[in-house]
Formats: sequence, structure tokens, C-alpha cells
Amino acid sequence: MGRAMRFGIFVSTAGRQSAGPETYETCLVREMLALDRENEYHVFCLNEAARRSFGIEQDNLAYHVLWPDNRWVSTLTSLPLGIRRTGVDLLHATVVAPPVSPQEYVFTMHCFSSFVRPELYPARIRVPLNSLILRGLRRSRLSLCVSGVVRDLVAERWGIPVEKMRVVHNGAGAEFRPVPDEEARATVRERYGIRDPYLLFVGQLKARKNVIRIVEAFARARAELGLPELKLVLAGRRIWSAEGIDEAIAAQGVRDHVVELGHLALADLPALYSAARLFVFPSLWEGFGIPVIEAMACGVPVLTSNVSALPEVAGGAALLVDPHRSDDIAEGIVRALRDGDLREELRRKGFERASQMTWRETARNTLAAYHEALGL
Repeated sequence: MGRAMRFGIFVSTAGRQSAGPETYETCLVREMLALDRENEYHVFCLNEAARRSFGIEQDNLAYHVLWPDNRWVSTLTSLPLGIRRTGVDLLHATVVAPPVSPQEYVFTMHCFSSFVRPELYPARIRVPLNSLILRGLRRSRLSLCVSGVVRDLVAERWGIPVEKMRVVHNGAGAEFRPVPDEEARATVRERYGIRDPYLLFVGQLKARKNVIRIVEAFARARAELGLPELKLVLAGRRIWSAEGIDEAIAAQGVRDHVVELGHLALADLPALYSAARLFVFPSLWEGFGIPVIEAMACGVPVLTSNVSALPEVAGGAALLVDPHRSDDIAEGIVRALRDGDLREELRRKGFERASQMTWRETARNTLAAYHEALGL
């Protein structure tokens, strides 16, 4: 058997409440270290908050906090120096490519929306993001795409050979499992003051997540169902491009029926998912859509979009709607809440789909990609 390998992992969103990308980095590192105690891992973090966010310490893991506390400087200076000093055999750039790397790397391609839907991103975010994504795709030894849709679009747009890419799906952690109804409702009521029934959305509140149409559809469905007690719970923080949400809530007259919880830790989500009547995720574009699998793993029926990678991720276990039409989203909500047999079918299929997508499987496939990239 050969010597133990040294793997470097460059994380750029951990500890920053960055939703999907942060979940990916956190869960991947935790599962890689649980799976592999033979090889050495060096995690390069932008700050101490990122280091603390992983919550693990073991003999084959070392953290390296980059300096100075300015990512544009540290990724050009202390990151390449750290890569060279630690002697890693391979680097994994988990969200964005390093501007400079003295070692070859694999790169994870998460989403294509900043290229196909540029209007959903401020230029100050889109331009540097797209530049680092293209660098990663073109310079990496191997790219890990979180869905087949993303892989195919990369190949079509830039001619990256399919042989240079691997589809490695995201997943849900073991903590995402059904919480018994009464326990879940009691937890949600005591922790957040929210009573049954409610619809749930989880994700950052920004234009790409289609929050305005979710609000419009909720108001329409609530009226058609005759459920004045129905609420819409939004779990996620507002970031850039969140304009218009307050105006939509006011225009629909549902100010007292929409609850914003802000960013929540992963551990707080299973009860919130489990107590929901329906999980609504009609996003305009997703490279994967982690909350869809988390919701399925918790046994809540899922309504999501019929575009981008969401049908691939849902795998026939969700109700698909046109995210560009508020009325179609509303009709899906009404159908799901009225049809108990449909909800039970979605619940059953959702469990099966979620069982196929776990972070342990993501870690296993990622480790295999490391070995492939090194020719092992």
C-alpha cells in the first residue's frame, strides 16, 4: 500500500452564513474526515469563524487560517504559500478557484445561474465570481459538478471535455430525518412562536430564489383554500437583490401571515421541516438545491421548479411547477394541501430519493475523484 496522501481543501464560504455553498463545505469536510482517517487533510480557511464552523478536531486534520484578514490579499499570498509549505499532493477548491496555486487542484462547479441569468446578480458579485469559476473549470485537473445539468451546460458553453468532469451530487446529513409530529410542532411553537399550519421556504432571500412569486402564490392559495390561519415561513437571511419582498408582502395583504426567521443553523432545521405542511422551493435557477433533499429526508412533501437541475434532483419525488408563473405555484400549493393521497405519495417517494443522496456518499465520491485526479 502506498503512502498516505496529503489533501488540501480551500474553503471560501464556511462561517459566513452562505447557505448552500457553506453547507457543502461544512458537510463535505466533516464526512471526508469521518470516512478517511488514513490520509492527511489541510483545510485553508479565510478566518477563525470558518475554522470554528467545522467543529471537528482529529489527528489527520490541520486548519490553516489565511492572513491578512482580507480575502483578496490572502488568497494571493498566504494561500499559495500555505499550499507549498504543507506539501499537499492535491488541492480541492470547493467553491471558487484560487487566483494562484502552486499545486494542481480539483474544482467544484455548483451553479450556472450567474452565466445564464446574469440579471439576478449585481455586477460587483457576478464579474469576479464568474472569473474565478471559469479559472477553476479551465485550470483544474478535474471538475466536480453537482448535477448532470451543470456538467452538460459547462461542456456546451465552454467546450470543457465531459471526460474532465464528474457528477458528484450534494446530499442531506444524517440529522435530517422526521421529527414526530407533536414533538416537531411543539418545538416550532416554543422556539419560533409558529403554529400549524404553515408552508416553509429555506434559503437565502434573494431574486434567484423567487421569493416575491412565493409570496404572491401563498396569498392566492391561502384565499382559495379558505385557510386564514395558514402562514408562510421564510428561513434564511436577506442578501443582495432582495428588493421588493416587503412591497410584495404589503401588496398581497399578508404582513401578519409571513414569518421571517433569518439564517438558521443546520441543527435547527429538521423540526422546522418536519412540522411544515408543504416545502415550497420554486427557485428560478439551481445547480442542485440542497433544501429539496433535506425536506424530503424529513418527510415533508416538496413543491419545486420544473427548470434547471431541480427536476434532476427531485427525481420524480416532488410536485413540479413553472417558477415564472405565480398562478402555477399557487395551483400547486392548493393541490398539495387538498390532496392527502398526493402528499403521502410525495412523502414516500421523497424518503426514497433522499436515501440516495447523502453527504457520506458525496464524500465517498469526492475521495474517489481525488484518487482519480492523482492517477491512483
